[in-house]
Amino acid sequence: MPKKSVKPAHREKIAIEEIAERAESGEDVSAYFTGYYRAKQRVNIDFPLPLLQQIDGECQRLGVTREAWIKMACDERMRQIATRPRQRRAS
Repeated sequence: MPKKSVKPAHREKIAIEEIAERAESGEDVSAYFTGYYRAKQRVNIDFPLPLLQQIDGECQRLGVTREAWIKMACDERMRQIATRPRQRRAS
């Protein structure tokens, strides 16, 4: 089941300068940063047509967009890489 986006709880509006002053004085300002908004960068990828047709078939089967499927596939692969034991290279 896909996660639903949760909007940050309502907080008092505060100037960025005030947050900076609080941070410089050592106060915890993490509550002002939710992680809800993440930096993104657009990329263009050229796929061989047969691969794209397979991806589109999976998208249709799952009921997701091509972009969503590619993000899911990349995320799944990165999680696999992160959880596998590291192998030492032979010297």
